[in-house]
Amino acid sequence: MRVGDLTVPIERDSAHQGFAQLVREGRYDVDRMVRRKDGSMVRVDVRAAAVNNGIYQVILRDVSSRVGEEGELTRALEAYSTLVELCHAAVVSAGRDGRVRSWNPAAEELFGYTAAEAIGKPIRELMHESLREQHTRAFERHVDTPGDAPFHRIIYGDALTRDGRVVPVEVSLGVGRPTSDPFFTAVIRDMSEQRAFVEKLNDALQRLQFHVERMPLAYVVWDTNFRVVEWNPAAERMFGYSRLEAVGRHPYELIVPKDAQQAVDQVWANLLSGDMSSHSINPNIRKDGSRLMCEWFNTPLRDSAAAIRGVVSMARDITEHEAMEARMRDAQKLESLGVLAGGVAHDFNSSLMVIIGNAGLLRSMKAMPARAAEHIDLIEEAGSRASSLIKHLLAYARTGRHNPQPTDLNALVAGALAFVKSSLGKNYELNVQLAPGLHPVRADRGQAEQILLNLCLNAKQAMPKGGPITIATRVVSLQASDLAKCVPYDVKPGEFVELLVADTGCGMDGSTRAKIFDPFFTTKPEGHGLGLAAVLGILRQHHGAARVVSEVGKGTKMHVYFPVER
Repeated sequence: MRVGDLTVPIERDSAHQGFAQLVREGRYDVDRMVRRKDGSMVRVDVRAAAVNNGIYQVILRDVSSRVGEEGELTRALEAYSTLVELCHAAVVSAGRDGRVRSWNPAAEELFGYTAAEAIGKPIRELMHESLREQHTRAFERHVDTPGDAPFHRIIYGDALTRDGRVVPVEVSLGVGRPTSDPFFTAVIRDMSEQRAFVEKLNDALQRLQFHVERMPLAYVVWDTNFRVVEWNPAAERMFGYSRLEAVGRHPYELIVPKDAQQAVDQVWANLLSGDMSSHSINPNIRKDGSRLMCEWFNTPLRDSAAAIRGVVSMARDITEHEAMEARMRDAQKLESLGVLAGGVAHDFNSSLMVIIGNAGLLRSMKAMPARAAEHIDLIEEAGSRASSLIKHLLAYARTGRHNPQPTDLNALVAGALAFVKSSLGKNYELNVQLAPGLHPVRADRGQAEQILLNLCLNAKQAMPKGGPITIATRVVSLQASDLAKCVPYDVKPGEFVELLVADTGCGMDGSTRAKIFDPFFTTKPEGHGLGLAAVLGILRQHHGAARVVSEVGKGTKMHVYFPVER
């Protein structure tokens, strides 16, 4: 056959030219399409050479499969090149010599060098000076590391632009070894905006943390299972649990008493249903078991999908605030009663004076029957008791006689002891403990003696079978926290002389202690409920205060405070 019979018609001219080159030069290499017997075509690698005497040897190798692979590789490389060109991040590659081999448009924008300027440039010159030595050591280590496994890692650092700017970057670095010669590819992202955002976020978090750590309100974050996630120092101070003790625990194990759990359950249900402004006031309990009243401000926390992922709460202790409001209400009530008592006492006193005066006139009449004299005695005795009640009412209303003078409380107590003993009876023993060197107080002597007598008579009533009664004096300094336990509630802190009257009688429970200074309140069938009310009225006139300490079965201590005379 002729060689041309094996040639595809479209390539016969090219084949003739190739044969002419073979005759002329003695060698010819080319890729060409040839035809098989069945008419199909196949690409072959042609290697032709002259032997001698016009004989030529041709070696044909079927390369159709290689052509397909090369086409796929070409297409893959074209796709990769397109991807690199369009990538928003800088893509830079380097060889074993550490110099740039490829440089995409994003790299031009980031670093300021054109591709022509960058290719061949040492990679280390694109880094900040502080990183160059570290880069060189790492680069040399990976160049000399044997093995075909690819290496990849993400590093953060500072890049240096053409104009000298330092740019924070994220470098995704890969090292490949398809042959013995490694190549390095880096995808470099400008992190300036992200770093600025992170710094702003960090600043905001630090400010928030500063406020949370130093705010006077308890700050608590709960997860959806109602367990503590965050617990600030104010919460530690308010409830007594440290952060380590509180985190992870349910509030019913910590701060919510059983009698408040039903109400808290409803608040929690409202929060999980999306109530954005839940507000509640409920009792809580400290680590030491003491109770306090707290005002809670709660709001649910949501994630990016608007799902509730927890609750944040802030609480303030309003125990003292509520107690102060209750005291103010009591003070207003007692003030109103004082006005009423004063008016009644004055009007009743006018009528009483007429009764007592006319009884005296009847007694002075001659030829008065003996039976009539007995009735006059009864009238005068009742009038005397009524007059005593009026004095108590006037003392409570602070409208009675008041003549304060510098007074030595020790001398006043010593002078009144004889009268007090005669009023108590022989079954009662007075234990008198007077501190020496007391500061003088400004007091009405008669009213101060009335306070001492009333307190001693109360002690007698608490011990109907007799017993010891202690009378003591001393100088004390009272702070606002001390005076918060006293009545009345508007006394200023300072230095006071204390008069103490203590008994070992039946004592009082909390509800009784809360009412003993109310007018007309008494626990004794024969009492009229004005003795301690009068004491309170006298102390108001003297800008003093009183505190009762008592427990059932453990006796009572009445502390009365007169401000020191300045």
